[in-house]
Amino acid sequence: MKLVIISCLWFGIHCFGQQGGIQEINEVTYTYTLDTFNAKNVWEGLNTEKIESLQANDAADLIQKLTSTNIRSYGGLGGLKTVSSRGLGANHSIIVADGFGINNTQNGQVNLGQIHADNISYIRSDSDEKTQFLQPISAQVSGSHFSLETFENNFGADGFQFRLQGKQGSFNQMGTYSAAKFSSKKVLLSAHGSIRKSDGNYPFTLTNGSQNSEETRTNNDYLDYSFGFTGGFKFGNSVFRLGYLQKEFDQGLPGAVILYNNFTDERMERIDQNLFGDHVFKGKKTTFRSFFKMNKNQMRYTDPDYLGQDNGIDITYQNESLQLGVAVEHIFKNDLKIHFGAEEVLSNLIVSDIGFSKPNRMHHFGIVGLNYIFLKKYGLTLQLSEQFIEENNKAGVSAENQFKINPYIAFSAKEGKHKFGHTIWYRNSFRMPTFNELYYNNIGNLNLEPEQAHQFNYAWSFSSSNKRKFHFYLRNTFYLNFVDEKIVAIPTKNLFTWSMQNVENVRILGGDLKFGSKFNTTKDLSFSLDLNYSNQNAIDISDPNSPTFKNQIAYMPVHSGNIDLSIRYKDLGITISNYANSLRYALNENITANQVDGFLISTLSSHYTLKLRNKNKLTFRFTVKNLFDSQYAVIRSFVMPGRNYIIVMKYAFN
Repeated sequence: MKLVIISCLWFGIHCFGQQGGIQEINEVTYTYTLDTFNAKNVWEGLNTEKIESLQANDAADLIQKLTSTNIRSYGGLGGLKTVSSRGLGANHSIIVADGFGINNTQNGQVNLGQIHADNISYIRSDSDEKTQFLQPISAQVSGSHFSLETFENNFGADGFQFRLQGKQGSFNQMGTYSAAKFSSKKVLLSAHGSIRKSDGNYPFTLTNGSQNSEETRTNNDYLDYSFGFTGGFKFGNSVFRLGYLQKEFDQGLPGAVILYNNFTDERMERIDQNLFGDHVFKGKKTTFRSFFKMNKNQMRYTDPDYLGQDNGIDITYQNESLQLGVAVEHIFKNDLKIHFGAEEVLSNLIVSDIGFSKPNRMHHFGIVGLNYIFLKKYGLTLQLSEQFIEENNKAGVSAENQFKINPYIAFSAKEGKHKFGHTIWYRNSFRMPTFNELYYNNIGNLNLEPEQAHQFNYAWSFSSSNKRKFHFYLRNTFYLNFVDEKIVAIPTKNLFTWSMQNVENVRILGGDLKFGSKFNTTKDLSFSLDLNYSNQNAIDISDPNSPTFKNQIAYMPVHSGNIDLSIRYKDLGITISNYANSLRYALNENITANQVDGFLISTLSSHYTLKLRNKNKLTFRFTVKNLFDSQYAVIRSFVMPGRNYIIVMKYAFN
C-alpha cells in the first residue's frame, strides 16, 4: 500500500512554464531530452557511429575505451566484468542508464558483461560533469559515474523506426536483437527484445613452468535474454515516461585455471525486473525532474560439489530496492543558477539460507549547489551533499548508521575562439559497505567503516574548428586521490574464510591524455584517429613497516590506453582498435611471484551499408577480435579467449 501511495503522489506533481530549445557552443550541444540535460562533446564518450564500428559484445568493451578506466574481466564472453575509475574500487562507481541508476546493494557491483551493447547509442564517463543536475542524486554524489543512453528510451522526431540484428561467432556465439519505436514531438512508444548464447568453450594455451599444453575452457556457457516496453508523452512543458525491463540469465561460472585443474561446476541463474518512470518539466526559469525505479533481483547459486556439505550449495538471494528522487534547477539570472534535490533508496536482502542475516537499508541523499558564470568565460560551481544510511538487520546485529556530508567545488575557464579551457575541482565522496561485506557468513564485518575518497583534479583541453577538413580535440588531465578506510578482503584461516577489513590510506596519483581527430579528404573519404593514455600510480601508504608499503594496489595497471583508427569510404568502413594494459600484480605485495603480464589486444572490423528504398538500410559487419591470438589474462588464472570472429547483419528502418 505504501508503494501505491508514493506512486500516486509522484504522478500528481505538476509544474508550469515555457519550454526551452537547443543551444550549440563549438563542439558541445546542450539538448533538452527526456531523461537528462546533457553536455555532449563529440570527442568525449562514444556516439552511435563509434559504438557500431567497435562491434562490442557488452558495455565493458565500450567503457574500456574511456580514459582512466580499468576493466576487470573474469574470463571474457558472458563472465563477470566490473569497472574501476581513477583507481577507485568498482563499488565507488555508479552506472546510469537513460537517467536511472543501476543499483545492487547486495554486492555493490554492476556486471557490465550483462549489459548488451546492441541498443546503446551513447556512453561516457561523467566524472567531470557534476553539474548534470537531472541525473539521480546518488550518481551525482558518487566517486564517479558512467552514463549511457539506449535507442528505445528517448524521444525523437523520426516517426516509426525499426531495428533487427542477428550475429553469429566463434564458440557457438549467437544473438538477436529487435526493437520497434514510434517517436514524435508528443509521443514515445517502444518495445524491444534480445537473446544471446554461447557454449564458451574456447581453447587456450596453459603454461606451467617450462611446459605448455593445449586446453579448453569449460563451464563457461551462458544464455540470457531480455525484453522491455516504454511509453511516454509530452504535455505542455512536461514530459512523462514509464517503462519496464526484464532480464534473465543462466550461466556457468568458470573458475581459475590452477596448475592443470580446469574443472568447475558452479552455476548462476538470475532474474532482474525493473519498473521505472519519470516526469521532466522545463520552464523559463525552472527545470524539474521527479523519478522512481523499482527493482527486484533474484539470483540462484549452485555448487553441487562444494567441500564440507553433502549436497553442495543451493542458495537463492533476493535483493529488492525502491528508488525515489527529485531534482530541481532554478535560474536567477543568465549567469547564476542553483540546483537542489533529494533521493531515497530503500533496499533489502532475503536469503534462503536460514543462517544468513536479513538486512534492510534506508539510504537518503540530499544535494544543494550553485553555478555562477562571471566575465563570460569563468565558471564557479559550489555543491554540498549529505547522505544518511539507516541499517536494520532482522536476524542479528545491525551495522552502525552513518551520516556524511560531502563538498564539491569546481572552477573552469575558457579562452579564445578555439575553446582552450581549464577545469580544476575537488570532491569528497564515500561509499557504504555492501550487504555481503557486512553480513555474509564467515566474511562479513559489522565494524567496517565506509570507504572515503578525497579527489583533486586539473584538466585543460583544446578543440579546433570543426569547419576545416582536419579538426581535432586534445585534453590532458592530472588527478590526486586519497582513499581512507579502503575496504579489502584479506585471507585468514584458509582461502575460504576471508575477513573484510579497512586499509587506512591509499594514494592514487595519475593522469590521462586524450586525442581525437577527423580528416575529411574528400566528400566520400574520411579518416579518424582516437587515442587515449592513462597513468595511474595507486599505492598503499598506510604502514611504513608493512611489506606492501608504497606498493601498487592489486590489479591496477600503471599504464593503459587505446589507439583506434577508422577509415570510411562512402558506405564502407574499416576500423582497427587496440587496447593495452601494462604489468599488474595479483596481490598488494609487488613481488615477482604476484606479477600478471601486460597485454595488447587488437580488433579489426569492417562494415558495409546497403541503402534500400524508403529509408531502409542493410548493414553487414565482420569482426576479428584478438587479431594476433594473444594468450592473456586480466585476472590471474582466468584465461581470456584467443582469436575469434563475429558476423553481424543489421536491418534498420528509419
